[in-house]
Amino acid sequence: MRFSALALSTAVALVGNLGIALGDCSFDEISLQTTPGFTITIDKEYKILEDTIAKVKYGLYCDSQPKGVDGVDKWFKVPVSSVGVRVPIASGFLEALGHRDALTAADSPGNLTNICLDASKIKSLDSDEQANVDVVFSTDAASDGDKSVRLPTDDSLSPLQKAEWIKFVAAFFNDEKSSDSLFSSISDAYNCHWSNLQNVAHQPHAYWIQYADNNGKPSYNIIDSSYQKSLLAGAGATNDTSKALDDSSDLTKFQNAIKDADFVIDQTNLTEYGKRATEWYSKFGYSDPQNSGVSFLLSRNIWRTDKYTSKSGVSNFPEFGYVRPDLVLQDIISVIEPTYDPGHTRRWMLWLGGTNEDTVAIDADNYDCSSPWISSVTKCTARSDFTGSDPDTSDSSEKPDDSDKDNSGSGSSGRTGKIVGGVVGAFVFVVLGIVGLHYFNRHRRNARIQALRQSDFGGEGINLHDARRFS
Repeated sequence: MRFSALALSTAVALVGNLGIALGDCSFDEISLQTTPGFTITIDKEYKILEDTIAKVKYGLYCDSQPKGVDGVDKWFKVPVSSVGVRVPIASGFLEALGHRDALTAADSPGNLTNICLDASKIKSLDSDEQANVDVVFSTDAASDGDKSVRLPTDDSLSPLQKAEWIKFVAAFFNDEKSSDSLFSSISDAYNCHWSNLQNVAHQPHAYWIQYADNNGKPSYNIIDSSYQKSLLAGAGATNDTSKALDDSSDLTKFQNAIKDADFVIDQTNLTEYGKRATEWYSKFGYSDPQNSGVSFLLSRNIWRTDKYTSKSGVSNFPEFGYVRPDLVLQDIISVIEPTYDPGHTRRWMLWLGGTNEDTVAIDADNYDCSSPWISSVTKCTARSDFTGSDPDTSDSSEKPDDSDKDNSGSGSSGRTGKIVGGVVGAFVFVVLGIVGLHYFNRHRRNARIQALRQSDFGGEGINLHDARRFS
């Protein structure tokens, strides 16, 4: 009995000295690499997550809720085991962290695109189901009373700032170290590809655009939010977003503002599936695009971010894309500078310039639930030799990729199209000229020889060998 008491006393001392909390609970202090809009403060008995954008403080504890802590708006016991989501990015964070099984309720379960979720276990997040979850990740901190926690949904944050919210979500699982390691790999890859594209000799022009219908009044917008601007700059593109219109209803001014574009990325809500290219041209007022003289229309470099979808057609981008900005950047680079990494497989960038809309439904062929690519980062190799895709490469006039089949033309870049088109046109003109001259001279020669032969029947004759000098 004396030995048992001593052993118990020693064990308690060890637990206290190591700072280990019972109940599978520990607090790991991590740092933030960007300024994402939240902070994490660690105390011995709790941690405080402060959403500095919405000005809300969440207290997280393991055993019993601390007393006398001022300024905390909501308390949560962690780690949580059951989660509801009202924003797609929350599902993506859970998948990347390996906590997909914790997702038990969603605002619209049918709109989740993660094929690894057990659909039979995910309930609709109504008022009754709120009581069965520990936390609800939502668009605001007030949607579900004491259960709701806000995640960012707009594009005012840069790609890395938005992705770093994975650490915020991880805190509810006491999984900060895993999230810190994953985000560091994502950040390293993103910054590496960004740096590799900053020596492009001839920067193409690219715009992110959107059409909206505001109560029957059309609105044409050049999007210059931090998220979109950062991705385009990281892909080596440039644009003049100062042309963003004061009057977004003026179609002519909008078309003039983007007419120098080599590429456009569109995020309009298009609904005529199978005919969205036609729908896009109609909404943006391009009735005769191939005779417009506008570079991106001639090369048909119109792109979107909804290539990966669920089987029902819901875009995967808001769910997985925001979690992996490094892959999104590689997608955009593969469009603008295709020779940078010819082996890259696009996930979200969809070519809208063709007659076929080759969206890809996420399934076991492109997403392995036992080894998900959303949580696996390929290391980027730094390089300073890349100065841009060579417009004279034979691959430059091919389709954007093998899946974008369209027999009516190519989706190559405007820069390449103008150069290759000019060279081909000049070559054809010269060949036709040579052929035409040959047949004209042959006709003249034969006619002259025939006339000289006829002189044998009257007039002065001439030797046929001499006649060839006149042909």
